[in-house]
Amino acid sequence: MEKLEIPFVLGTAGHIDHGKTTLVKAISGVDCDRLSAEKKRGITIELGFAPFILPSGKIISIVDVPGHEKFIRQMVAGAIGLDAVMLVVAADDGVMSQTREHLEILSLLGIKKGLVAITKIDQAEKNFVEIVKEEILELTIGTFLENAPIIPVSSFTKEGLDSLKLALEKLVESSEYKIDKGRFFLPVDRVFHMSGFGTVITGTVLKGAVEEASHVEILPSKLDAKVRTIQVHELPTNKAVAGQRVAMNLSNISLDDIKPGDVVASRGHFMSTKCLNVEVSVLRSAGNALKHWERLHLHIGTSDIVVRLSLLDKEKILPGDKAIAQLILEKPVAVFLDMPFILRKYSPMSTVAGGIVLTPLGKRPKNKKTKISLTKYLNAISENISLNDKLKELIEYKEIIGMSELSSLLEKEPLELRGPLSALEMKNEIGVVKTLETILISKPKIEELTKKIQTKLALFHKGNPELQGMTLENAANSIGVNEVRFAKELMLLFMKMQYIIYENDRIRLKEFEPFDESNFISEVSRVKKKMLSSEYTFLTKEELSQSLSINEKEINRIVSYLKEKREIYHIGQGFLVPQEILLNFNAKIQTLGGDLTLANIRDVTKSSRKYILPLLEYFDSIGITRRIENKRIIVKKVNDFQ
Repeated sequence: MEKLEIPFVLGTAGHIDHGKTTLVKAISGVDCDRLSAEKKRGITIELGFAPFILPSGKIISIVDVPGHEKFIRQMVAGAIGLDAVMLVVAADDGVMSQTREHLEILSLLGIKKGLVAITKIDQAEKNFVEIVKEEILELTIGTFLENAPIIPVSSFTKEGLDSLKLALEKLVESSEYKIDKGRFFLPVDRVFHMSGFGTVITGTVLKGAVEEASHVEILPSKLDAKVRTIQVHELPTNKAVAGQRVAMNLSNISLDDIKPGDVVASRGHFMSTKCLNVEVSVLRSAGNALKHWERLHLHIGTSDIVVRLSLLDKEKILPGDKAIAQLILEKPVAVFLDMPFILRKYSPMSTVAGGIVLTPLGKRPKNKKTKISLTKYLNAISENISLNDKLKELIEYKEIIGMSELSSLLEKEPLELRGPLSALEMKNEIGVVKTLETILISKPKIEELTKKIQTKLALFHKGNPELQGMTLENAANSIGVNEVRFAKELMLLFMKMQYIIYENDRIRLKEFEPFDESNFISEVSRVKKKMLSSEYTFLTKEELSQSLSINEKEINRIVSYLKEKREIYHIGQGFLVPQEILLNFNAKIQTLGGDLTLANIRDVTKSSRKYILPLLEYFDSIGITRRIENKRIIVKKVNDFQ
């Protein structure tokens, strides 16, 4: 019979001392009680693992979890990543408290397949076994185990074990195996030192795959490590995939660097957080409602963390109800999209709720507006919606988002998103701007920005009818956009959508036409003539206004017009200098050469320190001259100032 390793994990569940570990040993030959304390006390404390060869030769993994209520953390850790469960109920005890809690936890974690084994049938009367079967049928009504096979067995006499193995074979055959899509993600459930090797960790691969010599990241510490060796069922392999129980020997990592509850993952693709956006479902059996800001224990992956429940659109969640919320964690944890979790009361400890992670990197709302926006977004994605709709909702919530962040939040490769994004762009549901990376903008944000730019442009045109429009920089700043390349592409998008005209580095409204008044041109000529005649006795706007009897508003328009045409320049101290004077001064200092001083420049310009000093400082600022102590040298030659 050919043996074939498959990525399938079966977990045990059930009350303490109902024979879970003994049953695993009976069908697999492996004793999962590995600690001396477990042997001594006769109970499972930590997780146990065993390979199990099905009658067909397929090899699956079995995770044996503790049944004692004190070890629910370990039980939840073992249940993460299960493909199916074997609920164990002892014939001499029947359904007990931990039987119920384990089944509730498994349901909350989204387990969909399983069967029930009635153990210790050699220690109970036949009619009592039938009573226990009735209890199980009643217990499983409305759960994923309703209509599941119920197999009576004895680990001591071996009765029923062959039937159990065949039932497990059918269970595996009817299941879909995990695919190693996505980035590697493994919550750590055991850490130990192995002589001659170093640090070894174990866990169930929840996503992706890992190979020998891969570089991985420990979260939340962000430490880098290298995978030295990999074992699956104590046999060496060069690769482990989603759905497999794995032991990995990590180099560059000590026992102090990693602990159960940490995550080993692909580098740079997962982040730790202290705020999760989630959907919470409260058990009908919870007894009391969960209240806003209630303190709870969060079990996620292999972590147990104290959290606060922050409800976004209600004050409490009633038993049997669900709601969107944020979990505020006391310490960071690494998670992924749609990852299931369990919530237990802080005191006394009992399972009250579970749920899934809607977005891994939560951020507490700053105000009522952002809270309403977040609530709308989370309510939308909590429904079973398409990828296109998820994209639209996420972009609407973020308003402006880069492709890399979008890809990270949805845990999809950019290539997977191109088709849906193109469809949304074709329908004008989003705007796409390409800079160093693709930027996505929501339709409401585009409408908001275009209204804002149209308002700003209308005001600008009214005050500056002689100008061709706003500069790109001023237009971008007026709507709160600072990055130049993004601003340029954004304006091109607005033009494509026929909101504005963008040409010659100027932004204007479509309907705007610059005026050409002869009187204005005449005044411009007067101002320019006055500045040229003043030569190296520079004038300010105020001095021009006073000497030419032109009002302040008009002189501002004239100066803006001349500056836009680059016919005059501000040089400091409020002085305005025509381009012709700058060229003349440049020629004079080039002729002088050598060391430039205030004295020799005054001689050639017939001007004073008041005007020469700001002019020299301007030339310093544009890189033509450089000051060295009390003199200057020429460092660059120019022919114009355009």
